[in-house]
Amino acid sequence: MATKFLGTYDPNAVTLSISGRLVSGFFDGTFISVKRSDSENYKTHVGARGEVSRTKNNDTSGQITFTLKGTAPDNAFLDLVKQLPNTFPVMVKNNSDGKFVAVASQAWVMTDPDKEFGVEESGVEWVLMCADLNKSHLS
Repeated sequence: MATKFLGTYDPNAVTLSISGRLVSGFFDGTFISVKRSDSENYKTHVGARGEVSRTKNNDTSGQITFTLKGTAPDNAFLDLVKQLPNTFPVMVKNNSDGKFVAVASQAWVMTDPDKEFGVEESGVEWVLMCADLNKSHLS
């Protein structure tokens, strides 16, 4: 008999580490997203007579997008990091049920985030470009 309970997700168990520093002060809603620049594992080619072949896609680049509260101290840290000429390691990890990890050894701040002011606190969206993004669901 199959079990009906799949597990528990805890947003507090999700961490983002940039160059060894744990980032904090995430905005509400979707606060981190991880995606490959090209999510196809293989490219398909069909010949003139219908012969099919595939080519492994070796593009491991991708983006990690996250939103911090406007008052988060790590916005100042990221303002410093975005000026650096060298790349840095980054890791996203979910330690709750349905474990997940994404790592890159070569990342950089891709965009200078916009800043908004209003009657309520707004978020600051940061985008990291990763040259070698690897992601995996863990058991």
